[in-house]
Amino acid sequence: MPLPFDNFKKHVDLSPELQHSFYHITAERSYKRGETISEMGELRNHLFYIMSGSARVFYISGGKEHTYSFAFENEIIALSHQLVQDSNYVTTIEFLEPTKLAILPVEELQTLIRSHDLNNLGVLLEQMVRGLLTQMTILEERILVLQTYSAKERFEWLMKRYPKIAERANLTQIASFLGLTKETLYRIRAGKYT
Repeated sequence: MPLPFDNFKKHVDLSPELQHSFYHITAERSYKRGETISEMGELRNHLFYIMSGSARVFYISGGKEHTYSFAFENEIIALSHQLVQDSNYVTTIEFLEPTKLAILPVEELQTLIRSHDLNNLGVLLEQMVRGLLTQMTILEERILVLQTYSAKERFEWLMKRYPKIAERANLTQIASFLGLTKETLYRIRAGKYT
C-alpha cells in the first residue's frame, strides 16, 4: 500500500535520506469499521492520509452528532485547531469500513521540511498543499450547498459528489452531513418529498 509520499516520488526526486526520514516519522495503522480517534492531542497534532477505506469526521453538540466531513482513499484529514480545541464539542474521526491510515506528526513533518533543500521538496510540498486545498474547496462547496440548496438538491449533490456514499455511510450519518432529519432523507429517497 503506497504511503502519501510514494505517490509524490513519481513527480520529485527524493534523496534516499529524505525518503528514509519520511518513512521514519510516518506511522501506519489499520482500523476496523466503527473504530474511532477522538483524543484531542492526536487529532490536533497529526495529518491523517487515507491509504484505503473511508472515514467521517463528526462532533457532538447538545448530545447530537453532526457530521463535519467524509474522507476516502488518497485524501487527507487535517483538522483545524479550533474544531479540535473547542471545549463545547467532542470531535471524532470514525471509520466507515476497514481503513488503513498513514499518520504524519505535524511538528516532525515541519521540522523535516525545514531541514532539507526546498528545491528538492518543492513539488512534494505543492502536492501536499494541493491536497489540503482540495479538502478546503470541498468544505466551502458544502457550506454553499447547505445555505442555498433545497433538501432534495442537497441529497442529489451528495450522490453526485460521493457516488458510493450510501454503501459506506448509514442514513443517520448522511442526514447529519446534509443538515436534514433522517425522516426527510427517507422521504427524499422514496420519492415522497416535495
